[in-house]
Amino acid sequence: MRPVFLRLRAILIVALALPPLTAQASQPGQWLYADDTDFRRGNLEGLTLHPTLGLGVAPKLSRSEVDAEFIHCWLRDGQKLWLGTGLQGKLFVVEAGKSRLVAKLDAPLVSALASDGEGGVYAGLIGKGEVVHVGADGKVTSLVKLVREAAAGDASDKDGRKDEATADKKAADKGLEKAEADRAPGNDDPNAPRHIWALVKAGSTLYAGTGPGGRVFAIDLGTGKSRIYAESGADHVITLLQDGEALLAGTSDPATIVRIDGEKQVRTIAAFPGVEVRSLARAGKTLYAAVNGGQTAAALASMKPTSDRPGQHGSMPKGPTGNKSGKDAQAKGKGAVWKRTEDGVVQRMFVSPEGMISEIAVLGNSVLASAARGGRVVVGDDFGDIQTLFDVKEEEVLGVEVGAKGPVTLLTGKSAAVYTVAGAESSAYFTTETLMETGTAVWGRVEAIGEGTLEVETRSGFSEVAGDTWSPWQTLKNGASQSPPATFLQARVKLSSNSRLTELRIYRQVANRTPILTKIDSSLNKAKGTINLSWQAEDADGDVLGFVVKYRMRGTKQWISLHDRFYDKKSMELVPTDMPDGWYEAHIEVTDLPTNGPRTARATARISKPFLVDRGRPEITAELKGHFVLGLAHDAVSRIVKVEVGIDGDPMLQAAARDGIFDSNHEGFEIELPPAALTGAHTILLQVTDEGGNTAALRLLTP
Repeated sequence: MRPVFLRLRAILIVALALPPLTAQASQPGQWLYADDTDFRRGNLEGLTLHPTLGLGVAPKLSRSEVDAEFIHCWLRDGQKLWLGTGLQGKLFVVEAGKSRLVAKLDAPLVSALASDGEGGVYAGLIGKGEVVHVGADGKVTSLVKLVREAAAGDASDKDGRKDEATADKKAADKGLEKAEADRAPGNDDPNAPRHIWALVKAGSTLYAGTGPGGRVFAIDLGTGKSRIYAESGADHVITLLQDGEALLAGTSDPATIVRIDGEKQVRTIAAFPGVEVRSLARAGKTLYAAVNGGQTAAALASMKPTSDRPGQHGSMPKGPTGNKSGKDAQAKGKGAVWKRTEDGVVQRMFVSPEGMISEIAVLGNSVLASAARGGRVVVGDDFGDIQTLFDVKEEEVLGVEVGAKGPVTLLTGKSAAVYTVAGAESSAYFTTETLMETGTAVWGRVEAIGEGTLEVETRSGFSEVAGDTWSPWQTLKNGASQSPPATFLQARVKLSSNSRLTELRIYRQVANRTPILTKIDSSLNKAKGTINLSWQAEDADGDVLGFVVKYRMRGTKQWISLHDRFYDKKSMELVPTDMPDGWYEAHIEVTDLPTNGPRTARATARISKPFLVDRGRPEITAELKGHFVLGLAHDAVSRIVKVEVGIDGDPMLQAAARDGIFDSNHEGFEIELPPAALTGAHTILLQVTDEGGNTAALRLLTP
């Protein structure tokens, strides 16, 4: 048999040179921590994060747990720290680092506190529109229920403001479904306040910011009588700040700041592209606001004038209500700090990298913000630079108390705890988030760049959440990770009090995976007389693949190559002129050698199902015996598939195999002639077809 390769090379679609290769698995990857955005993805507990100076050890925090779900409001009264909590309304006092329960209140949340000046507090409650007085001895007395008073005393107030089911942003954030549904018996006013959000005491008057309806009530502490003091024009008054003889109110839906100079003397002094003004703070002649929700990351300059009134300011975008999915839900997770200067100019200072903001306080030319998500406290300035001061294990930092030199106390939720800032930590750890590769990876060098002593450890595993099935923490050896190959990795860096981490590089390389052939097909192109050979291959690493295609006649041992270099396509057309008739099989090998090189390359091979090369016609013999035609059909390599008989040009009839089935390359057959064919002279045409589609014919004449 002549070498078929020389004959086929001219007609195969062969790639004699591969295109330029893009390296994949052979190149190591790198995880890089180079700025504050990178480091924020990890765990910063016990560390501060500066936008340019990197990570350093934070002041020491002393933690005291409180028997509640979260701390919503707080009040400092001398040495006592009052705490209002939820989801069960409780009042605690913290003294000398220890908390004690003072009172349990009939509400899901204590939402606001104000000092009575005599060692007790006034407490606003969610869902009841009620303000209670709690004495220093823990005795609870109802001061006023604004729900009933508003319903009775404000029957003419039909301004049509919506009572939205989801308007209570703060209650929704805390899962206070009960607060939304709780109405006092006999309340006929849909705008009557159910929630007390803020309290400010001025002399013998207690002012309460409420919602829905967005009113500020004035409560006479002598008589307990209340009246509507101001209408904010919003759904809720979230926060109140005494500003000399005036009150400043931060509102929700829309997010505005209103100034109240006296009864019914209200004007809006700032409006924001958000949902709520959560917290207010003043330093000198500048007013600061924490704004959550909506497009709080957008500057006011992005707002356009209305099209029908050139020169007029466009209306502020109203926060969506009731929509908890898609972009609106994501927007509600944003928070930003804004400031208003004495001349009325409003501008954004910085966007919180931790999402929504729960409370702000002023530190010199910077503003400190506690994050309602992420458990962190940050401080930012007019340049947009943001430093992370603390990272606690709780999910929420809902309040922060600031002294002359900085933060003094942190108040948390999920679960409730009080952190007191005291002294300096001697060391702390930065731990990366769980880092994932697409397959089993080999870990390389870990480079911690900075100042002082930086000790690095790693651990690895095959579950997304690190646990007992992971390898233990192991220190580096010669600068390289000692953790075993795996899919997930964590690194942690120990910093001492004089250390600073500015950059972290972690190198890894995915272990090369073997490419596979998933399918091989062959088909006969009868029109061209060729055989189409095609295959499919997969590589998990996305490597450039090369193929080696061979063939042999079934039953022989020698494979014959069809090309002399790597073949880079996934199909061939064979013109088997020099291939003797018979059954053949293809051997296809796939390799990622073009990408990985001989040291790490992997290959696998697969043999096709047999395919037929049959160019020879079958043979046929037959004779007439009485009224039957008896015959034999034979082919050298393939099965006889059918025998047909035609008489005098009539339509062909199927002959029957003598053994009942055409299943071999040697078949006997017979057919009974009709009576008309037994008299006179007739021409009988016999035609046999083999599995390769080749046919042969024989004519018989009747006597």
